Order: sequence, then structure tokens, then C-alpha cells
Amino acid sequence: MGGRAATTHRGAAMQAFRLSFAILASACILPAAPAAPPRHAYIVQLTATPRTPQADGDAARRAERQRAVLALVPDAPVQYRYTNALDGFAALLTPAEVKRLRASPLVARVSPNTDEHVNDGGTHRATGSAPQH
Repeated sequence: MGGRAATTHRGAAMQAFRLSFAILASACILPAAPAAPPRHAYIVQLTATPRTPQADGDAARRAERQRAVLALVPDAPVQYRYTNALDGFAALLTPAEVKRLRASPLVARVSPNTDEHVNDGGTHRATGSAPQH
């Protein structure tokens, strides 16, 4: 019986090897998952909100509008939220997310994020990332 057990064990081991080899071979020929679309830095400016005497209410309304617009692009990494100079945010967006935001009535402008450098020779424009605050 010892010989028969050894033969059965070798047969099972060979069958496991063949199965493993088949799985590995099929994994090599399967197409790779499509790459995620590239993300680029954009500044999203929301449409103007009417100003009221209640500053606290304005801040709450601006925060709610930002949340509503950000819900349109839930996977976009937000780099910065603007609340003083303009109402909006900077985020890394895909082309589809840019299109979705531009179609929203809450959004005034979606612009590529750039750094402006002023020197004696004029203005130099360079693509950059959002400010780190």
C-alpha cells in the first residue's frame, strides 16, 4: 500500500502543479485593467453668492455650496479650499470631472492651476500645483 499511496500523492502533486501553471499562464495573457484617467490640478471657482449682513450665514452658505459642488466629483483629491479671495477649491481632476463641473450652474469657472511669477522682465507663467497651506 505504501507504493500506491506514494503514487497517489505524486499524482495529486502533479495535478496541483498543472492547475497552478494553468492559472499563472492565463493571468499572463489576460488584458490588464484600463489605466485610470490622469488627474491634473485645477482651480474651481463657484458662482457668486448674494452678500447679506449676516456674515456667519454667508460662511455657512459658502461651505454648503462647496460641499454640493464637491459632491459632483467625490473621488477628486481636494488640495485647497478657498473662502476669502474667491469661493472655490483646488483639486486634482480627470477630464470627465472637469466636464461635469463646467456643466454645473453652481460653478463659474474651472481653470488649470498655474503659478504666476512676476519679475522685471514681465510675467512668466508656469504650470504648478495648488498652494500648500
